[in-house]
Amino acid sequence: LPHIMMLVVVILSSICIIHADVYMHNPRGSNDRNCERNVNRDNGNRLFDSQNNNNGGYACDRAVGDGYFQPENDSVPFQSLDASTGDTTTFTQSKRLYFYAGSILPIEWTNQHGCGGNSKVSCEIVLQYACEDTLDPQVDNFWPWAQNKAEKGTKYYGKQHFRDTVGNNIAAPRDGVPRDSTDAATDTITDTEAAAIPNTVETRRFGMQENFDYYEMCQRTERNKGLYTADQRINRNDRRGTRQNPNGNRHGFECNEERDYYPWWAPSPWIDIAVLTDNAADKVCHYNDAFCTKRCEYYMNNTMNFHKKGYCDVDHSNSSSTVKRKLNSAAWNNNRWYNNRAACQTAGFKWYEVSHSDNLALATNSFVCAKTQFARVNQLGNGRADSIVSQTEMQSQGVVANQVIEGVNANRFLWTVPDIPRNKSPNYFSPDVASAYKSCVLRIRYNVSSADFQAWPIDAVDPGSAHMVDSRNNSKSRTDPNTPLHQNPYIYINPGDSSTKGDMFVKLKVNTNQYSRTFQDRSYVFSIKPLPTTNTESSNMADTPKVDAVQMKANLAAGGKIYNVNVRGKRGNIVQVYPSVEYDFVPNMLALSNSDMIHFQWTGSDYNPRRGCNDATGGPPDANTFSTDANANQNPRADRSNVVLTSHMGNNVPLDYLGYDHTNADLTFNAKKAIANKTILSNAPCYNSATDSATTAQDCLHTIMRLAYLNQQSDSGSLAFRAGKPCLTQTQLDAINNEDVADFHPLNCAKMNAKPFPYFDGGILFLRKYGWFPFFSSRNNNFSNRQNIGIICVGPQCKVDNKTGVLQDSNPNLNSKAIVRNSPSTCYDSSTMSGTQSNANGVISCISTSATNTSHILKFESFTTPAADNDNTGDGNAQGCAAMSAAVSFSSSSSTGSASSVEQNLTIAFVLLAVGIIFSCIAYLLYNRYMAYRAGESKFRYETAWQTAAPVDGTHDDRIKLGRTASPVTSRPASLKFSENNPGVKMSRSTAASAPVPRPESMRVPLNLSRGTEIGPPPRPKQHAIPPPPPKMI
Repeated sequence: LPHIMMLVVVILSSICIIHADVYMHNPRGSNDRNCERNVNRDNGNRLFDSQNNNNGGYACDRAVGDGYFQPENDSVPFQSLDASTGDTTTFTQSKRLYFYAGSILPIEWTNQHGCGGNSKVSCEIVLQYACEDTLDPQVDNFWPWAQNKAEKGTKYYGKQHFRDTVGNNIAAPRDGVPRDSTDAATDTITDTEAAAIPNTVETRRFGMQENFDYYEMCQRTERNKGLYTADQRINRNDRRGTRQNPNGNRHGFECNEERDYYPWWAPSPWIDIAVLTDNAADKVCHYNDAFCTKRCEYYMNNTMNFHKKGYCDVDHSNSSSTVKRKLNSAAWNNNRWYNNRAACQTAGFKWYEVSHSDNLALATNSFVCAKTQFARVNQLGNGRADSIVSQTEMQSQGVVANQVIEGVNANRFLWTVPDIPRNKSPNYFSPDVASAYKSCVLRIRYNVSSADFQAWPIDAVDPGSAHMVDSRNNSKSRTDPNTPLHQNPYIYINPGDSSTKGDMFVKLKVNTNQYSRTFQDRSYVFSIKPLPTTNTESSNMADTPKVDAVQMKANLAAGGKIYNVNVRGKRGNIVQVYPSVEYDFVPNMLALSNSDMIHFQWTGSDYNPRRGCNDATGGPPDANTFSTDANANQNPRADRSNVVLTSHMGNNVPLDYLGYDHTNADLTFNAKKAIANKTILSNAPCYNSATDSATTAQDCLHTIMRLAYLNQQSDSGSLAFRAGKPCLTQTQLDAINNEDVADFHPLNCAKMNAKPFPYFDGGILFLRKYGWFPFFSSRNNNFSNRQNIGIICVGPQCKVDNKTGVLQDSNPNLNSKAIVRNSPSTCYDSSTMSGTQSNANGVISCISTSATNTSHILKFESFTTPAADNDNTGDGNAQGCAAMSAAVSFSSSSSTGSASSVEQNLTIAFVLLAVGIIFSCIAYLLYNRYMAYRAGESKFRYETAWQTAAPVDGTHDDRIKLGRTASPVTSRPASLKFSENNPGVKMSRSTAASAPVPRPESMRVPLNLSRGTEIGPPPRPKQHAIPPPPPKMI
């Protein structure tokens, strides 16, 4: 192969077999999950090869339901009935994350094996995205021709190959939609054109990112045989077979060779965002910059964003050369299609080259190369914040303004979401590229290796570096020493202590399949939207906030930016969710100017394992009835969040939103509203009373209250589901005599349960007032999750704390000011619970409602009942605060996960009772048979006359041939037949077998041995006569 085909890149990895490596937390990474409710994912082959632990990843961004309830095309249909007129109104709501072009999105992840100048490892982080235009292209000559999308006259000429145009269902990228509320939609898509087109309920269940045509090209094209494969036997001729995947196992329609190697030498649908490497300068490197390091320069010279990648195909310009010529060729059908120009042209085909910039006007700063963050090995935690990068510059410390402050957080890259590129050809995508960018996915690859051999070509390393390993270093047999490192090798370290004791050697646990290794995670589908050009009022029908396009444009013109603030994490405590994380805002610290804007927006899933007790809070329940307490006695699965302002980051309660005592019956509604509005505006960052208008005040109030209460009282979609029923009042909630039912009730708006979907768009928050503005989620402030807190600082006074280097306000510690007015809810005593209820964590001992009652003083010892946290298997615990049980769950993937619930304990008890009865019956029968047997043989005990009795009938002469001669040898007769022929003879067993022989006097050893007495074996007893053998049978 030509030298260009011998590029080995950054597929990198750890020295040994490892099972957990890179997890994306914002946007939420799937780790190949979809809508399974389990702790472990169902299928690691669904969309892509992550090589991560099955516990990782976040469940699908959906409420529970089928494709009609929440379609893949992100248009949820509703019908609202006007009871007074009988009129029906049809409307839709969008439940998909979107990011404005040009906004700042923190991409956050954790990686296990270290990075960022850590001398123990070498690592690279590769960030890419792809949208519908490259994953299911419309243009015909961008990719190699496929069977039904090729020359004019083929079925999909000039069209997208896989989109369902009749049902308006997106083919790629698509997450996959469950067929019903019990389906997880986690099957791997079948390798057929029909499965790739989502025109049926069953095909819509399949997720698809890379498409069928792309994978067909992958499995037909000869793999790059110039690559280093160590001592691995690659069992494929095509691009499915790699050193990391020698069998070419399929993961969706991902091409294994493309996955394992970056930069790849063939066309890929992925657009590069950034490569973060150990070998980068302090200054961020962009395309055509003069100061880039050799490694960054190598990346810039090989990115498909701007540089062409080649493929072999029939001549597209020759009308007589159809795709059938390729499809009928031996090279294609033998999976040896040509992977280089010389072989292609020699075979009479044409070599094409293409880059993304051939069709899209990509900005030169759309791809960057920069330093990785330092992180220690063997942890899924934080990296050093001083090396966080964006697509502009590295982060700085000290005085901060106009930037996200990282503090102590997981690894992050501040992605400037690209402007939707202009298509250079009118036939590239219809109606325009903006429609293609409604469906995009994000991808992260974590490449890690040791320094035992060189994995980089000469133009990617400094002068004097070792040469890169390639196919010349591969071993041809197990004993071939050609490879630098063998599978699980022995290493000799000394000739030994002496010539007779042998060499000293150690054995390494080294899998050359994983020595230099790539891990991966991907997001669910999201949208990139152009900046709005006209103002739009808020809508209860669409459940959308007001969009002030004019003000946004003015702020951007003044140098402001839009910062996306999302919510990471999932339901449960830190152990239950690991290696994912608990709830937090991303970012949770911002120091901004009054020209900057914040887009609050988040999503989650209703397919988490069941979590409750002190580990998660709020509903709605699973299954959700939207208006009744059915199923509210079981732990829910739902993620919900909100944003409430607080006085200090150290506080765990909202600041005063009312300004009056809510029990004051003398105030009218209008009076209360006026006082509350004034109180809120005095503390909100989006209103400055000295300069802002009444309209701005109303807009600010709308934003603050929408973030706090999620529009639950007016959301038309929510009202349609619950048939117009209002939120429960405090009196109604207090009347419920079960704490779980009250907290999980779908009409409990205090816990955000009335929102039927986990997605919420809070809209743009404008910053018009200087100051510190801490905020938190009142929904997720149970003790396990209570640090879901963030802070916004606006103005020149914003500085990081000198002691910690973190942006934070001062903790008030002991505050002389009274806490915000609050009203007690019903108290549910858990300190006295027993049996099936745990009282171990967060125990509550309620005081009496009467001030004259004395406390009940315990007179005896008491113990806690441990909680049954189902952290590692199944789908959580159905019962709130269930007690730990020794019972074993019969199914680790039960629908309720109620291994310690009353229902399952009763089931186990009945099963054990049945098993006990069965075994008792068997024992009884066996005992009776044994006693009958003993009673029968006792007649013949101690008798030996049978040994000399006459032989039995010759019909029972069993003959055994020994050698060549057949001797008439007879076996012992059956006792029944023997008794019939010898009625006067009694049978007996040898007494040696049935009763102990009395020990002779000579065998008894004296107990009072004197010193020096020699102890030897006892005298041999007198031999008993051996009974004569039975007579021969003639």
